[in-house]
Amino acid sequence: MVAAAALACAAVALGDGGRVRLQADAGPFAVTIFTAPEPLAAGPADVSVLVQDRTTGEVLPDASVEIVLAGPGGGARTIRAAGPGTNRLLRAAALSFDRAGSWGLEVVVRRGIETGRVACPLPVGPPGSPLGGVWPFLAFPPAAIGLFALRGAIRRRPR
Repeated sequence: MVAAAALACAAVALGDGGRVRLQADAGPFAVTIFTAPEPLAAGPADVSVLVQDRTTGEVLPDASVEIVLAGPGGGARTIRAAGPGTNRLLRAAALSFDRAGSWGLEVVVRRGIETGRVACPLPVGPPGSPLGGVWPFLAFPPAAIGLFALRGAIRRRPR
């Protein structure tokens, strides 16, 4: 029973910290964009960018990364990705989506005189319930108690 519970929790663990939204070449760079949480919902979110040399695959921690975020109703804002974040290989930015819809994300990478651009859509859903990601952990104790009580009732029943 413990193994089954551990396997059920592992499916939602998101150990990699999010989802790969795009992996593409941009000029001399290979750019990978990660977003968290999954699925994206209105409210706070993190965008992380991994910049590599396109030919060698070497990580380029000195590259400058700007994120241009375009909302569903128009208007864009530019955020400079700070780095390194919790992972020293990534440049990260904290974003806030004020409404649901189809957002546009463009990443501009600069290193010296070289520049690369990639873009991808970001589907953002409505804000989730505060208990949305916690409910399995809240439901487990009552379910375990119920199963223990059921086991006791079955064992006490005369044959």
